Amino acid sequence: MAPPQAIDPPIDAAAEFHRSLRAHEHALRDLALRLCRNSADAGDLLQDTFERALQRRAQYQPGTNLRAWLCTMLHHLFLDRCRARVRGPAHASLDEVALPAPEPAAEPAWAALTRDDVVAAVERLEPDFRDVYQLHSLEGVPYQEIAARLGIPKATVGTRLARARRKLRDLLLPARAADESHP
Repeated sequence: MAPPQAIDPPIDAAAEFHRSLRAHEHALRDLALRLCRNSADAGDLLQDTFERALQRRAQYQPGTNLRAWLCTMLHHLFLDRCRARVRGPAHASLDEVALPAPEPAAEPAWAALTRDDVVAAVERLEPDFRDVYQLHSLEGVPYQEIAARLGIPKATVGTRLARARRKLRDLLLPARAADESHP
């Protein structure tokens, strides 16, 4: 009886083609860098070359120079990109585009108010509104305690505070706008 022969596992043609492509990756990357002069573009070109090689694997003639076939494909893809750039619109990097500076925002009218302006306006409020406003806004007393101190319902405290703020706005902002319009 003859000794058993070692049987080589069948070689997967697609896996072998992939290995052959990877064996030429370094040389292709060098060529792409020389052509593109930019590592990001070279990486894209190399990726496109591998993609096209895999799509057209059936066109490759086994036994011929795979590196020459891949380099030719890479060179043709590079030329296609150059032609597309010439025909297409110019694309500039966002870092290179000069953008107009935004118009400075006008300072809000209330920003120019002083503490004395506010104090004078608070003094001009009716006593019911002034008391609620001073207790809450200046002293930080909560609604419940203001209601107890003044002997009014808690909801009335909120209403008077809202009205006091509206009255203060009406007292302060038109006066400031009038000052600015008459230099």
